[in-house]
Amino acid sequence: MQIAEYVRGRQRIVEHVGSAHTEAELGVLLQRARELLDNPAQGVLELGIEPTPPVKGLIVPVETGLFETAAAVTPAGRDSPGRVVGADSRILFDALAGRFTALGFDALEDEVFRDLVIARIVEPTSLLDTGRVLRDLGRAPASYATMKRSLTRAATGKYRDRIATWCFQHASTDGDISLVLYDVTTLYFEAEEEDELRKVGYSKERRVDPQIVVGLLVDRGGFPMEIGCFEGNKAETSTMIPIIKQFQAPP
Repeated sequence: MQIAEYVRGRQRIVEHVGSAHTEAELGVLLQRARELLDNPAQGVLELGIEPTPPVKGLIVPVETGLFETAAAVTPAGRDSPGRVVGADSRILFDALAGRFTALGFDALEDEVFRDLVIARIVEPTSLLDTGRVLRDLGRAPASYATMKRSLTRAATGKYRDRIATWCFQHASTDGDISLVLYDVTTLYFEAEEEDELRKVGYSKERRVDPQIVVGLLVDRGGFPMEIGCFEGNKAETSTMIPIIKQFQAPP
């Protein structure tokens, strides 16, 4: 029994749980696999859907007597190859799309932007490769040119300010804004030249690539309420006041 995940459209083995020869051993391995997947340090995203109850019963191998040819014998000391029981990626897309709607982001009336957001959450990659991620999720992607136009609309239509307003409304009603937290990080770019925003600055990873500084304001539970982007050579301490003023500005 193995725990696997999909990375860039390919299956990757994360953990080898063990091999079972009886139903009792299989039951023990299933429980162990569930414990490995249920990491208490990993937060749970509330998707607003009811979990599917586990199937009561075990999947038993097909009797070899039903076939004329004998089953291949696995050499001693080696495990037989795993069998993928199912991959319901569309469920993940629908769940994230449901949260997008529940937060009020559908008011943007931009399905292409929504799809880009979901793809970015599932697997951050280039815009050109985003179509593959969406296809893996069971969603027919828009063309590359349409995706680029959606990003242009996001900039000219002030999507960030509008989304921040809806995030604050959600935090005010369903969150806890008695305490707000602020954090800063840097995002680097593998580019040789700087521009007005991407500049070489202080890097905790000691990189010399152009970077940008990103500030994030969240409520007590970590729900985002405001985000800002600054030049890569801007000191972290000088980003807090602009974010607070941006947060206080009327919508």
